[in-house]
Amino acid sequence: MVLFTSINNLANVNNGAAFRRRKLFIPPSTKQPMFKYGEDDDDRSFLSLIENGSEFEEEDISDTASVSTSRSLPDSLSSAHTNEDQESFHSWLVEERNRRVAEIEEEEDMFNANIYGSRGRRRSSLNSSKNSQKWEDFMKIKTNYIHESYVLFRHSSPLIITFILEHFFSIVCLIVVGKLGTNELAAVSLATMTSTITFAIFEGTATALDTLCPQAVGAGNYEMMSLFVQRCIMFSWVLFIPCGLFWWFSAYVLRYIIDNEDVVYLTSTFLRILILGAPAYIFFENSKRFLQSQGIFEAGTGVLFISAPINICLSWFLVWNEKFGLGYIGSPIATVINFWMMSILLVLYVKFIDGKKGWFGIAPIKEIFSDWGQIGQLALPGIVMIESEYLAYEIMTLFASYFGTTALAAQSAVSSIASIAYMVPFAVSIAASTRIANFIGGQNLNASLISTRIAMMGSLVVSSLNCLILFTFRTQLAHIFTDDPTVVNLIENLLNPLVAILQIFDGIASVNSGILRAQGLQKIGGLINFIAYYAFALPLALILSKYLGYKLYGLWIGVGSGMFIIALSTFFVIMFSDWDQILMQAGLINDSDDDDDDDND
Repeated sequence: MVLFTSINNLANVNNGAAFRRRKLFIPPSTKQPMFKYGEDDDDRSFLSLIENGSEFEEEDISDTASVSTSRSLPDSLSSAHTNEDQESFHSWLVEERNRRVAEIEEEEDMFNANIYGSRGRRRSSLNSSKNSQKWEDFMKIKTNYIHESYVLFRHSSPLIITFILEHFFSIVCLIVVGKLGTNELAAVSLATMTSTITFAIFEGTATALDTLCPQAVGAGNYEMMSLFVQRCIMFSWVLFIPCGLFWWFSAYVLRYIIDNEDVVYLTSTFLRILILGAPAYIFFENSKRFLQSQGIFEAGTGVLFISAPINICLSWFLVWNEKFGLGYIGSPIATVINFWMMSILLVLYVKFIDGKKGWFGIAPIKEIFSDWGQIGQLALPGIVMIESEYLAYEIMTLFASYFGTTALAAQSAVSSIASIAYMVPFAVSIAASTRIANFIGGQNLNASLISTRIAMMGSLVVSSLNCLILFTFRTQLAHIFTDDPTVVNLIENLLNPLVAILQIFDGIASVNSGILRAQGLQKIGGLINFIAYYAFALPLALILSKYLGYKLYGLWIGVGSGMFIIALSTFFVIMFSDWDQILMQAGLINDSDDDDDDDND
């Protein structure tokens, strides 16, 4: 695998100015040459001349012979045939990380916060003598199980509140608009479902940052963290263009699904207005990762504590106020305002409270639009992982509609309860993913293993707690959604204990997926999720519910079996992970991006 192709351009005297001085960092000797003259297999390498890693400066002297250097790294540690090779490569990554941090500190001594770097971006004050102490050195941390348990609890607690508050936004729309009439309730339900499925795409895209940003922080490559976030935001905005077009012309599609023309019109109107808020939602989701990778997890909670009550009041005001109320369209307008308010509040949080140390200014357009393949490779399986479960719940609701109004009402209530309960292990998965990725980026194997084990134990704890709560308070939870005794009885029966027990498998699967994201193994997680739900769980749910007559119980048994398969499969993937390979890949990502930036200077 050849990395840093731009080094070829710098080394080629025909492409650059004569006598340009280059500083090359030669890695320790391995059996696989990392610097080569030319491209043939028999070409000599620097490592044939140098036994140990070293640093030297070389002058490019223009002549008729052009010498091209390329940096070639092994595709996997399997190509490094001995343990000594692996240890040498790991040592080189550590040295490179220390060099990078030292260079940033040297730059901060030369430039103050008001001086602009060579790429036109403000140099962050993060490495000043005052602020540099705020960054943890994930390479040198010696942790233990007790400390990692405390860190996981402290980081996941505010995330739980954040995700639950976010989940209530769609419920607010249903409650406020539902009182206007049957058509309005049906339209807002359909629009909310469509927007939820669409936004899941961008939540999945943002999971790429769960790998890239924490690993960059762990590697001391702080400026790349800022650049990764900007790339992912722009990538998601471009990706939303076809989604926005679908929302705008959704009426043409909905007419083939819904016979009621009024419902079609109202649904399309809701989605058209919501287009204005989608860029803000995408910005907020990605910016949360920017702060989380720095260990700041309470920012989203603080923002939502402010915006959630404002959203409730604004929704009611714009829909129901006798003088200024707009009726049905007031609800999507309130949602759009809320999304932009959330984004603005998060920016103000970074500006005036915390997180500014990781911001290096807006990158040049060329850098933002480069290396999107790296984002896409992580985003696509992340989308599959999240979208698989979202769509599975919606398909279950569609299946439930064939069993009558009572079954549909019960399924909607139980699905909502399970979705809210899912926010707890999902928050733990985000916190665990960030922490583990920090250690992976810092090449800290022992801490990565400890943090991974704590996350897996934490998944069992929180999912068991979910199971206990749903089983114990099943009657109270049922009465929150309805007073119909038939529906209440069906909800209680589903929670006693089928759906309650399934929360254990769902919670474990969620946290395990977070660990895979930290390892950069989204492709494996996405493949497992897709196969488990769509090749096994949903077909089984259809057979059990419709053809064998188990109805809602059959639906949950089928989907629950998919949750069990995902939990078990991801458990074995994590247990047999090649940690040497994972650490090496993280080192390659951060080192390649850093060198590419240097080439652009």
